[in-house]
Amino acid sequence: MSGGRGSGSRSKRRQVSAQERAAAVEDYRDSVGRLQHTAYRNLRQTVAYATIFVAVIAVWMLFIGQATPATFPWYAVSILGGALGLATYFVREPRPRLYVLAVAVVLAVVGVTGMFLTS
Repeated sequence: MSGGRGSGSRSKRRQVSAQERAAAVEDYRDSVGRLQHTAYRNLRQTVAYATIFVAVIAVWMLFIGQATPATFPWYAVSILGGALGLATYFVREPRPRLYVLAVAVVLAVVGVTGMFLTS
């Protein structure tokens, strides 16, 4: 004997009421919503950490004397981007936090690009 499913096993599904189906759909939607919220929060934190990391590297380069008069403004822009990346943790409203994070990313990218182009 094979011990597997019988030939007619597909037609032996459990019947589910409309209320049970609606509850299952609602549970699924809640679950996906929580997953999306967590994924967005993790992405936002990672981007903020990246801007902070760029700022820390820029401060380190200033302290070890790598900044020249031509590169100093770009280091300052990167540090400002990192400060705004850190500020995203203190902004509680979602829309302003998104704007602060976007400005932080733009400043960090502009600062790093300027550093590479002037060195």
